[in-house]
Amino acid sequence: MTLPELGELNRGKSKHRPRDAAHLYGGPYPFLQTGDIKNARGRVTAYSQTYSEAGLAQSRLWPEGTVAITIAANIAETSILTFPACFPDSVVGFVADPTRCDARFIEYSFQLHRKKIQGEYVGSGSVQDNINLRVLSQLKFLVPPLWEQKAIAEILGSLDDKIELNRRLNETLEAMTQAIFRDWFVDFGPTRRKIDGATDPVEIIGGLVSDPDRARELTDLFPASMDDGLPEGWVEGDLAHYAFLNPESWSARNAPNEVEYVDLSHTKWGTIETITAYRWLEAPSRARRIVRKGDTIVGTVRPGNGSYSYVRIDGLTASTGFAALRPKRKTMAELVYLAATSCENIARLDKLADGGAYPAVRPDVVLATSLPVVPPDTVDGFSSVCAPLIDRIEHNKDENRTLAGTRDLFLPKLMSGKIRLRDAEREIEAVV
Repeated sequence: MTLPELGELNRGKSKHRPRDAAHLYGGPYPFLQTGDIKNARGRVTAYSQTYSEAGLAQSRLWPEGTVAITIAANIAETSILTFPACFPDSVVGFVADPTRCDARFIEYSFQLHRKKIQGEYVGSGSVQDNINLRVLSQLKFLVPPLWEQKAIAEILGSLDDKIELNRRLNETLEAMTQAIFRDWFVDFGPTRRKIDGATDPVEIIGGLVSDPDRARELTDLFPASMDDGLPEGWVEGDLAHYAFLNPESWSARNAPNEVEYVDLSHTKWGTIETITAYRWLEAPSRARRIVRKGDTIVGTVRPGNGSYSYVRIDGLTASTGFAALRPKRKTMAELVYLAATSCENIARLDKLADGGAYPAVRPDVVLATSLPVVPPDTVDGFSSVCAPLIDRIEHNKDENRTLAGTRDLFLPKLMSGKIRLRDAEREIEAVV
């Protein structure tokens, strides 16, 4: 069956010109663009822009459960609205007829069409890759009975539910590590609280360590007075005190037969999304940086895009578009990562980037990230608090890769009927 046979299929609306008119924005109605649909990875759970009453009047509020499909820029990307929202005519909305189909089933089905559509239309030579309503209206979907659609969507959804749970947990853990870093090494919170007369070690250390004995050990690492704007005994410095810059590279003389390559476009906001295996002779010319477990990689080209990550495993080769930071001691790894990738530092690098079409900074600019030089015991104490949190984050990322791989393996088999529901349920339960 086609989408028009299964429900309503229509383009979004944004009638006002110019579209950037200030009075259209800032109200209570979520407004989504193509990038929001792509980045949502199947379920729109957040938004960053809103319409006002005037914005809504020239648009349309699509209901919760609508399948949003991009037709320009990021084409053939799909996500389901978890709340009512507006979107422009670069996005098509599909509202499922509940007597004929399950919206989640249709979204999963569309994933099978995505690669074919993108293969035909992406890079087609037009100014902007795009498709239209006619293309979507002609797509054919295999549609089993409604109860079976719901069962298939439930099975695949259980994997996506776990992925989303891990993602939200990681957001919380990442916020905690950055909060500890900022409190200890930017705001000098423990020292300032001592100066203000605090005596409770849990309070002094910032409340993130609840055990009083452990908190007391940590508070002893911080001076009780300030000297020239820094805790007494600390001096101004940068990451060069804690890390080596680009310490190892491949050349024709030492190159392996194969490399596991990490590039800028598949490294986003702390996650290496894709690792690609190449034979050395076929690898991109940028595949030169040798990175090891505990390193931090920070993209130097368009640094504001957030192409950075902590390196969890050995054996990877990174693009020369990264600055590779290797901690001088193992316990410096967490401090190097959090200092180099803080929101403030990424904004600093973005501001300093130049070069016209490809704004970039030199790797030594990343190494020049400001960070006080502190006693080794303080670094060790910070590592003891943050290393378990970062390990948990990386474990969740590994689990999500496994879950996503399992979902992608079962998706075509379930949609084509090549695997029975009970068999899929049994195998997926073992993973989830």
